[in-house]
Amino acid sequence: MTNNKITDAHSLIDILKEAIKKEHDSYDYYHKAASIAVKPASKKMFLRLAEMEQGHASELTRHLSDLEAQIHIDKALTASF
Repeated sequence: MTNNKITDAHSLIDILKEAIKKEHDSYDYYHKAASIAVKPASKKMFLRLAEMEQGHASELTRHLSDLEAQIHIDKALTASF
């Protein structure tokens, strides 16, 4: 992996970390909205939205782990040259 590719990968890592944080913030927001919702339909909707945000965070976390693993593998491969 060239320096440019490493820089690109690290930029992607930063983007993914920020996206994960935003998904967690959205989860907290919807979960709080559900806790103060009066109507059962509203509570259900907010809980569903919170669940979706949690799913997004999990998916992004998987992508982050894959990217970090690939960087580690690439560094190991290029270190032997």
